[in-house]
Amino acid sequence: MARLAQPPRSAFEDPEDQKAYQAVIARRMAIGMGEDGDSELGAPDMGEYFGALLNSPRMCAIAARMGNFVRTAGERPGSYAHWERELVDQVLSADWKTNVIQGLHIPDGVAAGVRLEAVEALRYGHEEDLNDDERLLVGYIRQVVTGTVDHETFAAMRERLGARGVVEYTGFILWLQWIIRMMQVLDVDNPPDEKIDGIIAGIKDGSVVLPDFRQRLG
Repeated sequence: MARLAQPPRSAFEDPEDQKAYQAVIARRMAIGMGEDGDSELGAPDMGEYFGALLNSPRMCAIAARMGNFVRTAGERPGSYAHWERELVDQVLSADWKTNVIQGLHIPDGVAAGVRLEAVEALRYGHEEDLNDDERLLVGYIRQVVTGTVDHETFAAMRERLGARGVVEYTGFILWLQWIIRMMQVLDVDNPPDEKIDGIIAGIKDGSVVLPDFRQRLG
């Protein structure tokens, strides 16, 4: 259970807080990421992460809008593809040895076009199985995280994504760091390795049905 529970709507008297609280509810419910109304909260249950963030409704509303922006970049020309975004989840999860986003983002990632072989290569430490495209992206992601982006890698990424795309992709890498670290601070559910490994095995044998990841883009 997260360290902070979702506050009831009535906890906020400021109209701007009330407006932000409702905006989060509306956006999350629209993409199927909330439970039905909770009488004690006076609002739908937003789950561990967004429920905890709602202790600051205005910051939570910013997070929700940013989430919408980065998730929908793959629907716009001149930015990164959905699979390129989902690959960032796999790199950070593997490098930071955390599963906080993996229960959702391994199925979503594979559905969006991330090769399952790339997921396994990163998770299980055999990166020789990455292809050239993946190596470029993985290298750039790690350089962004460590503040060591070199001119050659940046030039390759700019050629790949364009000026707007490389700015947006870099922004997403940095944003995902914020999300994961915030989840860790709030102590949201971090599934055991066995559960995540089971998801991977289920995708391989067909027992895990891949979702329509676009349902959660809004």
